[in-house]
Amino acid sequence: MHLSRLAMSVGQSATLKLNELANSLKAEGRPVIHLGGGEPEEKIPRGAYDAAVKKLDTGYIHYTAVSGIPELKKEIASYTEHNYGLKPAAKNIVVSGGAKQAIYNFLMAVVDPGSEVVFPAPYWVSYPEMVKLVHGVPIIVRPGPGELIPGIEEMDRHITSNTRAVMLNSPNNPSGALYPEAFVRELVEICEYRGVYLMMDDIYDRLVFDGASAPRAFAMSGRPLDDSIIVSINGVSKAYSMTGFRIGWSVAGEAVSLAMAKIQAQVTSCPSGLSQAAAAGALGGHGAFVEELRVQLEKKRNLMVSELKKIKKVKLHVPQGTFYSFPDFSAYEKDSEKLSRLLLDKAMVVTVPGREFGLDGHLRLSYCGSEKDIVEGVSRIEKILD
Repeated sequence: MHLSRLAMSVGQSATLKLNELANSLKAEGRPVIHLGGGEPEEKIPRGAYDAAVKKLDTGYIHYTAVSGIPELKKEIASYTEHNYGLKPAAKNIVVSGGAKQAIYNFLMAVVDPGSEVVFPAPYWVSYPEMVKLVHGVPIIVRPGPGELIPGIEEMDRHITSNTRAVMLNSPNNPSGALYPEAFVRELVEICEYRGVYLMMDDIYDRLVFDGASAPRAFAMSGRPLDDSIIVSINGVSKAYSMTGFRIGWSVAGEAVSLAMAKIQAQVTSCPSGLSQAAAAGALGGHGAFVEELRVQLEKKRNLMVSELKKIKKVKLHVPQGTFYSFPDFSAYEKDSEKLSRLLLDKAMVVTVPGREFGLDGHLRLSYCGSEKDIVEGVSRIEKILD
């Protein structure tokens, strides 16, 4: 049977594929350790649980407004005001079925066929494929040798008259790198001058370590929200350990928000009403859950770094946020897919090849699992390599 050129051109999500593989191996009773995961192991916040049960007890789980229920929009507005110093109106918020759908809504709303979307490597694995899905052209800006962040001049050089948007994920998946405030500020200025959207993927912005904080693009612009080129994407999946609820959102100007909502209406109608109630309950918890998770992840980050330092030839930029590390294994093997397969076959450790993120020679190793798995997993890697 015929398949479209678009379907044939889009790759499978490497991270989701590896999650399925790890779960399959565990189900078979194999002693696999999953260092490729992308979700915290913590239970959901109590506020999310209570709100979901209360909603279920009503017996009514129906369609909601396309762009989200008022209760959740109110919590998102308060969240944005507290963390960004900006209080959006309900018209500026679109709630979606996860941050991934929010990003896709944005790309559908602003990208014409053949126009370009610029983003730096390493990037989240879905960025290039999502741009392709809207018939756009992904333009990847690579860092210099041994670096994980390209220069701002290099970013500017890749933005042309055919560029519709720049996407930036900070702190970054897969590297855990936090883009410097000066970099973000200059990028805001460049995008405003050129009339290009700047989409800030802020899904990990509360999971930052060592007393640092993620730079806020909205605070670096003097424009009112409805005239802004900045679009912020966030959600409850990572910082609230609610990946299965599939709730994300965007904060943007009224015109682009309306376009995103119209697109969502034709694709999924609306997010789950039950999940929205749970998300509102989580956001109403005043951040105690997030801070406890952040502290635990910082402790696990330190453990991962100390274990990786035992592998002689590995080079590592210490992650400043998220729950990922992106060590450079190229001294052992430059082909990250080959190395990842070797570690799975010989050590029963699941890792994600750096090639999937635009930088070969690296592996993404997660530290969102147990401390025992971090120590044992890296120890197995060390035995194979050294």
